[in-house]
Amino acid sequence: MTRAAVAALIGAVFVAGWSATSAQEGARERWAVVIGANHPGGPRMLPRKHADADAEAFYDLITTTGGFKKENVLLLTDHSERKPTLRNIKYALGTFLTRSAERDALVIMYFAGQGAAEAGGAGLAAYFLPSDADRDDLYSTAILLNDLQFIFQGIQAERMVAFLHCSYSGAAAGPGLASKKAPGRGDEGSFLERLGGSRGRAIVASSKPSEVVLEAPDLGHGIFTYYVVEGLKGAADLNGDGIVSLQELYEYVEREASRKSRAIGGNQHPMMKGELDFPLPLIRVPRP
Repeated sequence: MTRAAVAALIGAVFVAGWSATSAQEGARERWAVVIGANHPGGPRMLPRKHADADAEAFYDLITTTGGFKKENVLLLTDHSERKPTLRNIKYALGTFLTRSAERDALVIMYFAGQGAAEAGGAGLAAYFLPSDADRDDLYSTAILLNDLQFIFQGIQAERMVAFLHCSYSGAAAGPGLASKKAPGRGDEGSFLERLGGSRGRAIVASSKPSEVVLEAPDLGHGIFTYYVVEGLKGAADLNGDGIVSLQELYEYVEREASRKSRAIGGNQHPMMKGELDFPLPLIRVPRP
C-alpha cells in the first residue's frame, strides 16, 4: 500500500470515529429548566437579592462549558422572556420537560429564590416562592417542595437532578427519596459512556429543612450557587479525571458552603438525597 493510500485510510478511520462520537453525543440529549426569582423579604423572611444572578450564572455555565443546547434550556428570571411566575414555572416543569426529555436524556432543574414554611396538617410545609407568590396564600400561589417528587414521576428521563437554592429546601429531600451513596466505578470511560451507564434521580438542597439560605455580598451570589458554579467549572473534580460527577459536586459544595456560612455568621448545610445506581457525570472540565 502506498504512503498516500495509508494516509487516506487513517483519515477515513478518524472521520468515522469522530462521526460515531458525534452521533453518540446526539443520542443523549440534555435538558434543563433554570429559575431565578428575587424576593423583597418580609416578616421572618430575608430578602433574596441575587437569585437572578444565581440563575443566570448557572445558565451561562451549562450552555457553554456544560454542553447543553440553548434551545434545550428554559430560563425563567425577571430579565428573561418568560418570567418566574407560578404559571410559567408549572409550564416549564410540567409541559416543557415532560414533552421534551426522552428516556435516555439527562434533565437538570435549578431553582434559585426564596423559600417559606408554614404549619400544615401533617407538620411544616415548605414552599418555593415564584415572583407572583402571595405570602398569605402559599398553598395556592407557591410551589410545594414535596411536590417535586410528583414532577419527577411525570418526566420519563432516567437521569434527573434538581438543585434547590432556597430556604428550607432540605424539606424536599425528605420522605419518598431514599438516600443511597453510589458505588465507585473508577475513572475509565468517556463522559458519554459514563453518562449512559448511570441511572437515577437526586435532589441537591441548599440547606437543611429548618435553615435559611444566605447571600454573600463579596461573592455577588447566594453561597450555594456560587460553589455549585465553581465546582462545575472544575473545583469539584476531586479525583482529577476531568469529569465532575454529582457526588463530587455535592461533597465540594457541602464543605465550602458550610464553611462560608460560618465565616459570615450563619448556619447553612446543603443536603443531597436520591437514588443513583452509579456516579452520575454532570460536566466535562475543559483542559487548559
